Amino acid sequence: MRLSREDRWLAWWLAASLAAAGAMLAANALRFHYTGVSYFPRLFLPLPVAALMCLWIASRMRRHPREAGLVADFSLYALATVVMAALATGAQLTPYPPIDAALARGDAALGFDGVAVLREVAARPPLRLFLDLCYQSTDLQLALVPLAAALAPDRRRLRVLVHALIYSTLAGMLFYYFFPSSGPAGVYASPDFAPVQRLTSQKFAWVHSFQPGATIAGGLVAFPSFHVAWAVLVVDAARGRRELFWPALALNALVVASTVLLGWHFLVDVPAGILLALAGIAAGEAAHRRLGEPG
Repeated sequence: MRLSREDRWLAWWLAASLAAAGAMLAANALRFHYTGVSYFPRLFLPLPVAALMCLWIASRMRRHPREAGLVADFSLYALATVVMAALATGAQLTPYPPIDAALARGDAALGFDGVAVLREVAARPPLRLFLDLCYQSTDLQLALVPLAAALAPDRRRLRVLVHALIYSTLAGMLFYYFFPSSGPAGVYASPDFAPVQRLTSQKFAWVHSFQPGATIAGGLVAFPSFHVAWAVLVVDAARGRRELFWPALALNALVVASTVLLGWHFLVDVPAGILLALAGIAAGEAAHRRLGEPG
């Protein structure tokens, strides 16, 4: 039994994303020779093999189409996270200068003083700890969101999630490659930034000055904010169940707020992240309507 037309479409986009990551790595190897770090931990190396095996098993489950569909969706989601790591590994080697100064000017034009906001939050340790817990919840949410989407009455939310994650990751990483950014800690010298936030901008300098010490700790992309984009994707995926939607909406509203209040992002990064996610969701809805099977 062959994969469905929609599964083949998604597989094509995953392959295109891997090709983009490969092109970034090849350009660096042939011309720039920057020293980077792998964003794919060695312990996760079996993940793509296991996901491909599960996808093959799903294609053989003729008598249980719903269960086969869920296995295929979870497998494609896992492969999308693998591609995300590959794109991050390639995008960090961008040869272009960062745009953080322009983003800071954008905040100034809006009358937003991120350093002053961070100072107010840092003066309230319980608030800062609470916001940090919200911000850090994104990793766990990304791990659980396929299950939340699978609890919807039909397959639509899970399918759209897989589409949207692939499209938004590719678009966001390509934008970063040509217009890199590492966040406010790379522009301002406030003592209120956490060490890991300063590390985000420092490792850009290390990579591009051929120094060792690059690490996956901290962030990579400031504009558009992937934390904001992921927050929107999680809320959309939870729409199928009201008991999941409202807690997801409340938590991820705090995630979005924390990206700015904790100084991880410029204010202008937030609408960019929202637009990135909404574009991915719209593209996913359109592709699923055109290619998906009923049910």
